[in-house]
Amino acid sequence: MDPLIKKLTRLRGVGVVLATRFRDAGLDSFEKIVEAGADGLQKIRGINPRAILAILAQASEMVAERTENAVEQSLNKASVLRVRIQDVAEDVRSRFGPEMKGKIGKKVEKELLKIVDHLDQASRAIQKKKVVRGLVKAEKRLVISEKAGLKKVRRCLKKTRKALTRISIHR
Repeated sequence: MDPLIKKLTRLRGVGVVLATRFRDAGLDSFEKIVEAGADGLQKIRGINPRAILAILAQASEMVAERTENAVEQSLNKASVLRVRIQDVAEDVRSRFGPEMKGKIGKKVEKELLKIVDHLDQASRAIQKKKVVRGLVKAEKRLVISEKAGLKKVRRCLKKTRKALTRISIHR
């Protein structure tokens, strides 16, 4: 069975045939079903008019549940990444104490501050799937060797920040 059809049949009152008709009408997600509303669902052949409100209610619950899970997941990722950034900042300050007062050291500090700002914005972003993907990408980019010099640390932090820039609210 098609995974999309299987997902749509999770709605009470929607079987395989009705789920196929939903898909054919372009209602291939719970969000689209909610957007279509009662008027959009009435146009689908074979739907019980008395079941429309129940289907809409269930679809909106599914959307809310998914949004809550995405929000929770992105907040967890952001907090994990924030802790890693703090660890990196402490490590860099301890390893490169006197060098941090130089030009590159100041740039590293600036990158760290920008990353923290982008993490704050990621928790308020609208597209939650995009946020989670961006946070995962940023986490992958935040791999700093213990032997790396200050320039390499800055380059790594810059890549991390750029991954976060793609998901922030204002660019």
